[in-house]
Amino acid sequence: KMGWIDEGLKQRIYDILESADLPVKLPRDSPMKVETFNKLMSLDKKVADGQLRLILLQGELGNCKFTGEFDTGALQETIEEFVKEIEA
Repeated sequence: KMGWIDEGLKQRIYDILESADLPVKLPRDSPMKVETFNKLMSLDKKVADGQLRLILLQGELGNCKFTGEFDTGALQETIEEFVKEIEA
């Protein structure tokens, strides 16, 4: 959503996670809601001085950025889309 990685890399990451039998979607019976994600992220160890910091991929696989400077709207949109899949 922020344009830091291309669609090919996104698909490659999904493929790697799926080949390792790791979840890429919430189970239909998941209790997770948007509010739950937001609350849990606010308690994360990467929160410092009240600001959430994320480790985000940037560029090629393996390149990442630890930052508190990210598009919070894009984060919320991503969480909403993720949760919406099980509500449909």
